Amino acid sequence: MKLLIFIAIVGLMSASLFLSVDNIDAKDLVRPERVVSKRLVMYDQDTYTKLAKLWAEYYEEFPSADAYGNWMYATRYAELDDYEELLDKGLRMYPASPVLLYLIGLKKHGAADNSVGRDYLERAVALDPTYMDPWFALVIHYLAQDDQERLNLALRNLLDGGAIPDVVMDYSYNMLTSMDTNAILVCNGDNDTYPGLILTQLLDYRPDVMIVNRSLLNTDWYPLLMIAQGLPPFVTQAELTELREQILGEIKVSQQPMPPGGPFGDPLIEHLVTAATAAERPVYFSWTLVMTETIARFMEDGRPLGLVNLVTPPHGSHQSDLQRALEVWLHDYRTGGLDSWQLHYAKATDATLGLARNYAAVLYRMMDNIASEAPQYRLPLFLWYQQHVVDLLPQNMRSGLAPMWCRMTDVPEIAEWCRERGLAE
Repeated sequence: MKLLIFIAIVGLMSASLFLSVDNIDAKDLVRPERVVSKRLVMYDQDTYTKLAKLWAEYYEEFPSADAYGNWMYATRYAELDDYEELLDKGLRMYPASPVLLYLIGLKKHGAADNSVGRDYLERAVALDPTYMDPWFALVIHYLAQDDQERLNLALRNLLDGGAIPDVVMDYSYNMLTSMDTNAILVCNGDNDTYPGLILTQLLDYRPDVMIVNRSLLNTDWYPLLMIAQGLPPFVTQAELTELREQILGEIKVSQQPMPPGGPFGDPLIEHLVTAATAAERPVYFSWTLVMTETIARFMEDGRPLGLVNLVTPPHGSHQSDLQRALEVWLHDYRTGGLDSWQLHYAKATDATLGLARNYAAVLYRMMDNIASEAPQYRLPLFLWYQQHVVDLLPQNMRSGLAPMWCRMTDVPEIAEWCRERGLAE
């Protein structure tokens, strides 16, 4: 878990200041910060607990469906014990609230038979088609039903509604453009999966690539659906049932907490890599995967090629693969999102900043290989880093990455940059 340095330097969490509401009159009560999906803004659990308290007090003085919805968003992310009780109570009071319908619809999210949850989500978008969060959840429902028409409808609404920032769309485009034909890309969560589905399934960009969501591998329907849609057969129904029963039994006996990637994701990924290797299908991991021992092992044994890591046996030399990946990075990567004023002036808690900072972290991870296998790309990559990424980094991350560049004393332009800043070794 400690093998990948970039995890340590891509921190997102930051402290926030909150107005104290103790001993103030209702007329002086300030409306708290709006709570939105973690796809957009990410706080720590303590901050969400504070936000839940603020919204509860605000709602007591100024009751409304909107205030209750914000309260429930914060309560959900704070993982407070009374969340479901409060949510049920809220929906009885505000049955036409799209936010509360959405949150109720998430109760059994990911279950193949959750028709009740789907109905709540569809009611939410019927009331407000511009409210994007339910469309994300409906993608999973329509995927589970293998309903391609409605799946494309949900993806289209996410695209046309501007639900996915340009920097996130660009990140998925850049991952896809880095991979070989008929590749399999294992992703982690919302910001590296939904845009990939939009690109491959809706916009027909790299339709040869199959995207596998590691979280969904923990459901009882997704692995077999992906096989039906074209993945190498890496598990049968009987094997899947046996695997799930065995792992759940082991967890129950050991009383260990659930792994961060879910109980079944990593074992199934191992099966997938084995089957894909036999079928000569390349498998790549996104660097955004939450690290576990299994994922870290594959990453360390794999071949980092830009924003993705090839974990099946390569067909070409490391040098040729790396040079091709760097050519793609420099000439084909999209950077409009990275260069946007929205990102450059985003708050520190903006979740998309973390994704953008992965570019710097991946360069750090690859630099030793670049120095040995493709040293001629160091200056172009340094200039790309200066142009598109460095201004998005917090000061501690800039300082941490500076020695990486300043070891390149044989590159005059980089050496001069380091001398001007007193960083020369």
